[in-house]
Amino acid sequence: MTRRSHRRALTATAALVMSALAGCSSTHHGPAVASSPPASAGSRPTGDPSTWTLPLMRYQATPAQARTIGEAREILTRQCARRYGITLAPEPVLPPLGPKNQMDWRYGIHDRELTARRGYQVDDAQQARYDAALRARAGLPQPARDTPVVVSGTHLPPDVLAATGPEARKGIVDGKPVPDGGCSGEARRTVGTATQGVSPLVARLMSASYPESMKEPEVKRVFAQWSACMRARGFRYDAPMEANDDPSFRPGREGVTRKEIAVALADLDCREAHHVAEVWHTAETRLQNKAVAANAADLSADRRALDRILATAEQIVK
Repeated sequence: MTRRSHRRALTATAALVMSALAGCSSTHHGPAVASSPPASAGSRPTGDPSTWTLPLMRYQATPAQARTIGEAREILTRQCARRYGITLAPEPVLPPLGPKNQMDWRYGIHDRELTARRGYQVDDAQQARYDAALRARAGLPQPARDTPVVVSGTHLPPDVLAATGPEARKGIVDGKPVPDGGCSGEARRTVGTATQGVSPLVARLMSASYPESMKEPEVKRVFAQWSACMRARGFRYDAPMEANDDPSFRPGREGVTRKEIAVALADLDCREAHHVAEVWHTAETRLQNKAVAANAADLSADRRALDRILATAEQIVK
């Protein structure tokens, strides 16, 4: 995995079951801030970008809240599966890999020590721990034959469904009908969310503000300044993420190349010299404040829905 600005082995049966359970228990690299006052479009943040916020984050679950929602769904899924004589093994928690949260690398790299060692790549020790956890997870026992139907229902890939029993293919396991969407579907309906508490509107607005912010005059100006700074050092890129996403900077057997580290350090120097991340964040904050104002009623309704989901989840995990 590379640091691509957050944009970008089990069998099929086991992978599907693990995926369904991961949907219950996975967490999001989000900021630990449930609500905060709208940021001023004229303010300029300083310090670690992973500590920055954006206006739309007030309408998202915090990482802790997302974990509570996931835990509640997992509890309900396991309880439901037991009705069909199936005990679901705990979903292994993978160690963190990549950004600390959704803001950490939103505007590019900023950790000089890591950049000097790894360029645009993730920390090597972190990658090794993650790879080891994946190998351990791949070695877990295979689930029972009808487990995919119990967990996810009958809307499965044809090859996965074909591997289950004849009754399971009809949605019957242990003599009982399986809920629509399986036990995970039942759990989602009980908790009240099919999206881990993430509002589709918030997700859409959050995704839209990022490319829109790059079109703002002040952002285009600092991008041009950054590009000129990079050219002075012998590197030609029009915008910061072009360097970050350079396809030649991919991990290979030889490891991180000297050129990648040189480009990444120059990138970091030029960002700092022209306050690229700060200007960019200020522009995106302004755009998001406008989006919040234009969608105030719907966003408030989504926040109330999230609060109800959280209240239900908290009762389940007690």
